Amino acid sequence: MEQMIPNNIAYRIYDNTLAIIMNVQENKVVLLQSEPLKLWLQILRDSKNSFTEEESKILIKLKENGLIQSDTDTTTKPNTTNNIQNIDISVVNYWAFKNHIPISGHFELTSRCNLRCSHCYTLFNKKDTLSTKQIFDIIDQMHMSGTLGLVLTGGEIFAREDIVDILRYLYEKKFVLRLNTNGVYIDKDMVENIKDFTNIYRIHISLYSSEPKIHDEITNQKGSFDKTLNAIKLLKEAGFTLRINCSLMQANKDTYKEIKTEIGDKLGVNVHYDPFIYPKDDGSFNNMFDTFSDEQMQEFDIFNETNLKDDIIKKPKLCKAGYSFFSITEDGGLYPCLKMKRCYTNPLGNLTDTSFYDIWHNSDSIKMIRASLDNKIRDCSVCDLKI
Repeated sequence: MEQMIPNNIAYRIYDNTLAIIMNVQENKVVLLQSEPLKLWLQILRDSKNSFTEEESKILIKLKENGLIQSDTDTTTKPNTTNNIQNIDISVVNYWAFKNHIPISGHFELTSRCNLRCSHCYTLFNKKDTLSTKQIFDIIDQMHMSGTLGLVLTGGEIFAREDIVDILRYLYEKKFVLRLNTNGVYIDKDMVENIKDFTNIYRIHISLYSSEPKIHDEITNQKGSFDKTLNAIKLLKEAGFTLRINCSLMQANKDTYKEIKTEIGDKLGVNVHYDPFIYPKDDGSFNNMFDTFSDEQMQEFDIFNETNLKDDIIKKPKLCKAGYSFFSITEDGGLYPCLKMKRCYTNPLGNLTDTSFYDIWHNSDSIKMIRASLDNKIRDCSVCDLKI
């Protein structure tokens, strides 16, 4: 009965007593415990072919929540058990925070990139540091530690020749994925290769101007605008949920608004503006010469507030770095947060020689971070992750 579990389901099971399951396409999160969990696991392992009356009632509830596909008679009165609960993702995040479960994180797959954007903070390498085998091993370590959500970033992740293999492995391991990309390497063939990975809940694509010439000047790559815009259209056609990301700087001060009004709105793609430019990973500031003036920021704030929906306005929240969130750098270094590379001379540990579990639970560095951040509210402009 393996076919009873939809392909767009991602999940993690904790101590065989609790499961967090996400219907990625519907953005619905369900918590399973007790008998419903036991039954769902039996279905998952293809070891259940007949059902009692009580189990049939549970099946109806599982089907209603999109966790199975079955021909169960829906005229049967469903089970009213409290062990199948629809929950908000914020509840999962808080549970993970309190229990130090690394529920989500960033993974820099490479520091290689085909563009040289003037504002970028990344320090580029000519080769990938981690092999495919090492990346698979790190994925296994995250899986065993309870990680469900993962943001793949770089560099440019599609610069890796093995990116489809990596995405397939993450799909098989039931991770929920967000991809960060400039889109230049995404053509019809690539879309065809990744279109069935239904665990990808969103793809973020960087676009810096509505004018091709300005975008190409920022990326230092002629023709990059046309390739990025083509990728957005191809991915949208294939049914992916997208977001356009635009960093604000003097170079695009006259054209950033049109990214939303002339491109995003017309294609049905949300646009997110980042008004901050961050120092390079080595701590230098030579990429920050182009930032907005105070007057330009005020103009942007008026434009942005006008276009923000009430339900996505950010509120201060607990910093999850080192509690339930982590970042892995392109050489396998484990950090509490991607931006903390600039604050710490050394990572918490390196996953090529020490296990994720040992670092996360036993390292003195992470214990110190948790002690210093304990119950601190932060209104952090650095991060807007929600998985």
